[in-house]
Amino acid sequence: MRKSVFTAFGAVLLALAGTPASAADSAPAYTPPAGLTATDLTFRNGGTELHGSVVRRADLDPAARHPAIVLVHGSGAGPREELGQEAEVFARAGLVTLIYDKRADYTKTHRDYSALADDAVAGVRALAALPDVDPARTGLWGLSEGGWIAPLAASRAAEAKFLVTIGAPGLPPARTQAWNLINRITRAGVTPSTVDAIVGTGMGLAVATDGFPQAAYDPVPALRAIRQPVLAIWGELDTQVPPRESAEVFRRELTASPSVTIRILPHGAHAGRVTTDGYDRVGGPMVNGFQMGELLPGYGTLMTDWIAQVTGGRAPASAADALPAQGSDSIAVSGVGPLWWAGFAAIALALLSWPVWALVRRLRGGRGRPAGARPARWLVLTGLVALVGGVAYPIMTVATSGKQTGSFLFGQPLTWLVLRVVTVLALLCTAWAVVALRSAHGRERVRLALAAAGGLLLVPFALSLGLLLP
Repeated sequence: MRKSVFTAFGAVLLALAGTPASAADSAPAYTPPAGLTATDLTFRNGGTELHGSVVRRADLDPAARHPAIVLVHGSGAGPREELGQEAEVFARAGLVTLIYDKRADYTKTHRDYSALADDAVAGVRALAALPDVDPARTGLWGLSEGGWIAPLAASRAAEAKFLVTIGAPGLPPARTQAWNLINRITRAGVTPSTVDAIVGTGMGLAVATDGFPQAAYDPVPALRAIRQPVLAIWGELDTQVPPRESAEVFRRELTASPSVTIRILPHGAHAGRVTTDGYDRVGGPMVNGFQMGELLPGYGTLMTDWIAQVTGGRAPASAADALPAQGSDSIAVSGVGPLWWAGFAAIALALLSWPVWALVRRLRGGRGRPAGARPARWLVLTGLVALVGGVAYPIMTVATSGKQTGSFLFGQPLTWLVLRVVTVLALLCTAWAVVALRSAHGRERVRLALAAAGGLLLVPFALSLGLLLP
């Protein structure tokens, strides 16, 4: 019951945050620029039908067999046009390039990396079967979340002869997303202690209620199973995926690969885009209202030159750039435990016992105001607002990826500041109720003591939420 209630609550918040439409509903067919062509390709992964475009250079010899590559999306609905810039880079270099719409059942609250990896494998097989494609020179490319999926696909399919990743996470999704949120909210001016409290609570609840899909996915087993040459790239200024930690994991765990090349793009953002600070994207096309950003100079050539080496039978010796600095290290995220749930339930039941008892008393014809009624009522109001708000606000922050969370006063978001004030008022009302116990007798004393106990239990709970300490 606990899990289903909170999962439903999280799903509602995610819907309010704008869960992306499925690719099947929103994606127009890709239209290539001059000098390139695009042909439709439909392929299947079991019962799932996938639709894509095969992008080629217009002057490519149709009678010859050419190297090829399948591009795997990052997070989001994933219409094929989002990968148009990369597809054009590969196609102009002579690679037959497949971009495809992500499966329709992918949402913020549901995704299956295993199924997505099998989609990519199916794409490799469909592309390799084309008459102008050389199966021995066909590989995979993965962006961001695709940096979990493409390696998993490569570990399963020998048909993929090489792997390229950009901004691939080397850590589990929940830990990676927490680092991303902390960066974003801290940049908005919120104090570090408040950011840690909000993100820690929100992510802990998301993980515990299955509101954050694939939260604990471990990329290491797939990395260890990859036997193809790998080029892994990160932007120096990546603020979405921890670049130093992720590059360290790839360098350490790609033990079966004969050739591992780790490259860092100086001054580059996540996804290899031009940026001024790691957060913005400069130039590039607008796709579905999102500024894509220009590809960083040299990024495309880095990939195509490496692929030419590998497909030419000259895979380079393993090498790694110096790893970039990170503003902060990522922190492991785990779901809230039984003690947390027990505390929440105990506080809620203790506070709600007063209005329930008051209603029963009235229905039975009770007259007059019971002793301690005024402090009890205020305690119930402020205590429940602090309790529910202290949980709901972190959930909403995670659901909206921190986009609405910024500093209002003293490094505090307005809603969080109000909740902190209400929490202090709840504790004052608790003290008021304890004082009122002196004039209460019999059952009234027991009922008032129970409500006051809820206020006292709120103290450690509010501390755990970060509502009391600076």
